[in-house]
Amino acid sequence: MLLEVRGLTKRFGGLLAVDQVSFGVKHAAVHAIIGPNGAGKTSVFNCITSFEKPTSGVVLLDGARIDGLAPHVVAAHRVARTYQNVRLFPHVSALDNVLIGRHRLLKAGIWDAIAGTRRFRQEQAAALEVARELLAFVGISHRGDTLARNMPYGDQRRLEIARALATDPRLLLLDEPAAGMNPQEGMRLVGLIQRIREERGVTVVMIEHHMRVVMAVSDRITVLDRGHVLAEGRPAEIHADERVIAAYLGTPAADDRPPSDFREVRGA
Repeated sequence: MLLEVRGLTKRFGGLLAVDQVSFGVKHAAVHAIIGPNGAGKTSVFNCITSFEKPTSGVVLLDGARIDGLAPHVVAAHRVARTYQNVRLFPHVSALDNVLIGRHRLLKAGIWDAIAGTRRFRQEQAAALEVARELLAFVGISHRGDTLARNMPYGDQRRLEIARALATDPRLLLLDEPAAGMNPQEGMRLVGLIQRIREERGVTVVMIEHHMRVVMAVSDRITVLDRGHVLAEGRPAEIHADERVIAAYLGTPAADDRPPSDFREVRGA
């Protein structure tokens, strides 16, 4: 296992957002976390990355505890993430957004930058090459000089992934990467996530409501409902789990069959 979450609990005053959540993710796997709105999915991500301190429980990365560490220390353990709402630097170019993600790995200090030392120039040139390669990897090399705020929404999502990859992660957390995408864009995202795993060896954990994306790319799925784990298994097992369907749709009357993306995927 690369990531192990054991008994994770998070309280906000009287609200129990995460309730004894446990799951594990193997190296180079794609693991999805799904569930209705308010199920506690993003709170789990926030605890893994130390944006929130768990009330109790343990988070292990390759066997070492990372729960309770400062967020920048967790990032230094090669954990990167994207967000439910796009968080780019809107007034700089796509290329510079990716370079910002790369700067954490640079060794040259402020005096190297001021003096323009050879070390600084070499690192900057190498970072620029990586940034351009990552823009091409996510399919937006033609957007390098475009201000982030002027990019189409789907390309902004891809830019966020490129910036996260610039930190050289071994664990990448994607929070609703397909949000706002049409079905064609969603399936292109599936291909990108597969390439991130296969070509770069990165383990991916994603929160996603786009069920066609989830079922197409995930090795295993953890389903949360009201803060606790409702089900976990392979996509085919989750397809067939009536508890999961009820959590998403409610329990229908005998003659009702409400239309939904989940039902459509299940029958696909």
